Formats: sequence, structure tokens, C-alpha cells
Amino acid sequence: MSYTKKSVSFVSQCAAAVLTVALGAHAALAQSTAVTGPAQGAQPTLSDEQVKTLRHDMETALHYPLKADVLPRLTNTLKAIHAANIQPPGRVGMSLDEQIAMVEKVPGLDAILKANNFTARDFVMSLTCVGLTGSLMNVTPNQQTAQMAQPDPKNVALLKANQTDLQDLIAVLRTAPAQ
Repeated sequence: MSYTKKSVSFVSQCAAAVLTVALGAHAALAQSTAVTGPAQGAQPTLSDEQVKTLRHDMETALHYPLKADVLPRLTNTLKAIHAANIQPPGRVGMSLDEQIAMVEKVPGLDAILKANNFTARDFVMSLTCVGLTGSLMNVTPNQQTAQMAQPDPKNVALLKANQTDLQDLIAVLRTAPAQ
């Protein structure tokens, strides 16, 4: 597997994945989609199987038990990944299991994860959980629907109690350089 400058940076990929899932998941899940190639600049469509997987992965991630110190560890991990210029390839529509498998195979990443007390699974699940939970915390009651997934209340409480750490993480995700 080749890791080149043409690949999306890992930090950018994480940010894009979290934001794409968090901002577009409910719309994607509400639609019946077909497998087609996206037009230039258009959002790719998802197959019925991808939508089913996305729905399952959202529920799984939203109920992943976050550790009390997860936000600073995620921030430090993403900074270290960026500093190491680690850039694995990715693609739209990857399941959580596929993302975890990809992270496990990236040369040099395991040491960074271990230094920040993460396994590949913990890292992907924690980052996804924080992104989805943080996004759903901002949904106003008039925007909520009966089909909308609900985040774990303990995770919501953790994020609300650690707003500065959450903002630090968001800043790292937003400042990730495009490759």
C-alpha cells in the first residue's frame, strides 16, 4: 500500500469523515440511494448496504463509552499524526470496521496511538463518537425527528463539561492542511 502526498492527510480525513457523517448522515439515511458515480464536486451516493452500515455504525459510535481524558488525548494524537506527516488513503463510505483496519495498517501510526493510550479501534471509535455526539448536541428540538439517533447521555455530559478541550480538538480538525 502506498502513502503519498496525493492521499488526503489523516487529520483532514478524520475531520472530513466526522463532519460528513455528522452533518449528512440523517439526510443520507432518510433517502433511498442508488449506486452511482458522483458528478464532479457532487456528494457520492450510497448503496442500500452502505446506508444500512452507516446507520449501524452511527448507533455504535454514539454509544461508545468515552473515557474522561479522551478530548486532550485525541487532540495530542491528531497533532502528532500531522507532525509525522502520516497520510493514509481513504474513500467515502468506509465502515467503522474498514476505518479501523486501515488505521491498523498505517506505518508509524501505532506508536503514536500507543503513546496517547489508544488502540486503532479506540481512536476511530472515540473520534467518531465525539464528532457525532458534538454535532447532535447542537440540534435544536425543532430540528429533531423521531428517526434521529440519540447520543449517550454520559458522553453528552462529558463533552459539555469539557468545552475548552472540545474546542481545542475542533481547532485541530479545522486547521488540518489540505494535501
